[in-house]
Amino acid sequence: MLILSCDTSNSTCCAGLYEDDKELAYELSLERKTHSETFMPLLDRVVKASGKDYKDIEAIAVTTGPGSFTGIRIGLSAVKGLSYALDIPCIPVSSTKALALSVENVIDSEERTILVPAFDARNNRVFASVRGGDGYSELIAEGAYDCDDLAGEIMKMPDVAGKTIILLGDGSEVLGKALTKAGAHFENAAGCAILPKGINRAARGINPVSGAAVTATYCAVSSAERLRKQ
Repeated sequence: MLILSCDTSNSTCCAGLYEDDKELAYELSLERKTHSETFMPLLDRVVKASGKDYKDIEAIAVTTGPGSFTGIRIGLSAVKGLSYALDIPCIPVSSTKALALSVENVIDSEERTILVPAFDARNNRVFASVRGGDGYSELIAEGAYDCDDLAGEIMKMPDVAGKTIILLGDGSEVLGKALTKAGAHFENAAGCAILPKGINRAARGINPVSGAAVTATYCAVSSAERLRKQ
């Protein structure tokens, strides 16, 4: 099955083409331009580099959040349009799960490792989940957390003192401060980003749906929505 895996949920954006899990081509953009400027040209380059055509794609795996409200909307709008134009389904993927499954060579033992993929949500908050060393098992559910509260929940986990905690993503710095206050020992991999291979891995076992059925996972209301309610 030929799957286009893509992400615009945070500061980076990426896409890759995978045929039965074999990577044909991928690109990660670290540009400071908005995803509305970079995402579609990036997709086009990846498809051309793969030697395939858009009509060959059989499904699109896409991160639905949490993360940047604007980034998520840009990516989902583009993917929904492609899904409709190509008449193919989508596979919605969690951003924190995709980040956890993007990392390599940081884990000594899956059984003794706790992965914490986290995106900075400002004001001492992160969008995060807490996962086992395999990246698939979810130990604390994905959500928007106050860093001190999440650090407290992590410290309550069974046998946490005997495990290696690894923070992933740009929320690592602010969450790391809270964990330090809580007395935790951890490793910081703040430079990790969502990669297409992580999205492709995260998509395994998820049933495809129509583009129209794909919805964003914000985990929190936007500042505009909060102001509208006041």
